[in-house]
Amino acid sequence: MVSVDVICDRLHREGKKVTPQRRLIYQALVNKTKHPKAEDIYEQVRAIIPDISLATVYKALSDLVDMGELLEIRYNGEQSRFDTMVTPHNHLICTGCSSIENVTQPLLIPEPAISEKGEFNIQKSEIIYWGLCVACQS
Repeated sequence: MVSVDVICDRLHREGKKVTPQRRLIYQALVNKTKHPKAEDIYEQVRAIIPDISLATVYKALSDLVDMGELLEIRYNGEQSRFDTMVTPHNHLICTGCSSIENVTQPLLIPEPAISEKGEFNIQKSEIIYWGLCVACQS
């Protein structure tokens, strides 16, 4: 994820409001290695700005997703999780505790051969590996 100042400058150029609440939300995402839910970010920001609304957090996260600065991960009807790594990568999801980890190299399944007919325009792909993390194995 790029710096908070770069994101705020880009938002301003796109005509979106840059408020102290939004800056704090973006700051809460910087250097995150876990994949937080909107509620996780909300609780972190609410500790500093008690009257912030969950809707404000959702809107700020949605803007980042729309800008391509944040990935939204949805699976099996669970609440969305957010990933600051926007370069192509896969995920490991623990079936015990629902933790998510990034996988930046192929594990077991190679990329599929793309049809030579050109009838399908692939825009992105993701592989999710399901299993138990080290903590849940014990």
